[in-house]
Amino acid sequence: MPARKTADSLEVKDKGVMPGKTVRSLEPVAEAIREMFAAGKDAETIQQELAVSEHVFRELLSHSYKMVGRAPEIFAYQEKMRIGELAD
Repeated sequence: MPARKTADSLEVKDKGVMPGKTVRSLEPVAEAIREMFAAGKDAETIQQELAVSEHVFRELLSHSYKMVGRAPEIFAYQEKMRIGELAD
């Protein structure tokens, strides 16, 4: 039987997932959210580490990012606000 990975042994490989100075793509962020949640991290920690709103987090965790209502548009807007392309 293969060894199971614990939450501490899993790492999110940064493929444009972590917040920086550029707009991220939704696909790798959605995958990272699911991986971190499956590894046992709590919702607040994931939202803070990845700088994702609660709304987007809930939709991405409960559905495929391609099938979610407005999460892609909301995520893109929030990313532009986060890096300063849009005024508050």
